[in-house]
Order: sequence, then C-alpha cells, then structure tokens
Amino acid sequence: MFKETSNHEHILHENDLGIIVQCKKCKKIAFMINNLHHTCNLEEFQEIYNNIQNIDYHIENYIYENNGKNYVVINTDIENINLVFNLHQFEQLTELFFQSKHMIQIHKILSNHF
Repeated sequence: MFKETSNHEHILHENDLGIIVQCKKCKKIAFMINNLHHTCNLEEFQEIYNNIQNIDYHIENYIYENNGKNYVVINTDIENINLVFNLHQFEQLTELFFQSKHMIQIHKILSNHF
C-alpha cells in the first residue's frame, strides 16, 4: 500500500506536479512541488491542506489573468512571495494533498491496529 523512497520514509502520494513523503520515525512530512521543497509537522500539513481546500472552494477569488491565461495565486507568509499555478497545476496540487491526507489517515489507522 505504501511506496517507500528509502528505509526511512513512505511516499504518501506522487503526481506530475510533485511528491509528498512522510518520515517513518518522526512523522514529519516533506513535499516537493516543482522547485519548492518544504518540511513540516502534521499540524502544519493540516493547515496547508485546509488552505488549499479553502482556495479550491472559493477559487473564483484566487484566479488572476495574465497574458490571456488564468492562474491561481496563493499568498505565503513571506512578504511579496506568492505561489502561482495554472488551473491544471492547481488541480494536481489539490489531488496531491487530498490523496496524501487520505494516506496519512490510513497509515494512522493501520499503525493503531498492528
């Protein structure tokens, strides 16, 4: 069920946009999306997941047009730094985080039973 990248981590999910892995020991989560790499704990992952879900539910408030193309712009905590995805990439982003959250929940259930 879980792919392994090494003896130390599980691949939670991977698609054309990126990959999300979780350390078996410390349970930290790392994701790499294009040129962005970030490591966080489960609580921070949940906050990012919630933010992506909120944007997805209200996507019309986050779409900006540039040169005739639509982009989803996500603000970050760093001043003047935003994440920008075309609509297909944003769809992949939501799928990447949704499936990863699902796998975290499955892993938690399995680890409690074995």
